[in-house]
Amino acid sequence: MAQDVRMADPKKPTHRRRKHARPAEIRRAALEELAENGIAGSTLAGTAKRAGISRTTVYLYFDTKQDTFEAVARDSVGQTIEEATALLDELDGTIEELFTVVIDQVYTKVVQGDAHVILRALVAEGQSNSEIVAFYHREIPSKGETLIRRLIDWGIARGALAPEAAVIDPRVIVAPALFAGIWRLVFESHAPLDLEAFKRDHVALALEGLLAR
Repeated sequence: MAQDVRMADPKKPTHRRRKHARPAEIRRAALEELAENGIAGSTLAGTAKRAGISRTTVYLYFDTKQDTFEAVARDSVGQTIEEATALLDELDGTIEELFTVVIDQVYTKVVQGDAHVILRALVAEGQSNSEIVAFYHREIPSKGETLIRRLIDWGIARGALAPEAAVIDPRVIVAPALFAGIWRLVFESHAPLDLEAFKRDHVALALEGLLAR
């Protein structure tokens, strides 16, 4: 009797990998949907179409459009905060080195990366989407302010930063990066920003006001 030999379906591993990667594919599609249609115009149906899946499949991972927005925000910006926080946990280097690395990550991910899509949507439609604004503020700016405060406290404790730095509003430290992001959204085609030079000036100006004399 011939032995029944069943060959493994070569498509199955690919299917499993695709299923495992599907949330990331949906988040990428949601970002594209947001970039093209804004907050109000984005739909789960549009996200599903861009991801090449059914809307029912999207619901397996995300309940609402806001859920996809929150996931995109965490991907685009939240990871930057987490990475910078992990860097501070090691606290290895001078205050100048640490500050430069943290600010560099902010520019790389927030100003230059996909986060500009979220910034544009918030500036244009934030007033009519209070829940999304509240989420973004809680998850991104608030945690970023905590990160900068930790960096300042660390520098003061080691005598690298002036004691007066303790009362500085952390938002003042990151404000130039936000300005750069908005400038690129509005004026880039008319007056391109030399981002590397701007970033260097940002770091130098901030440290000038913070370093102990």
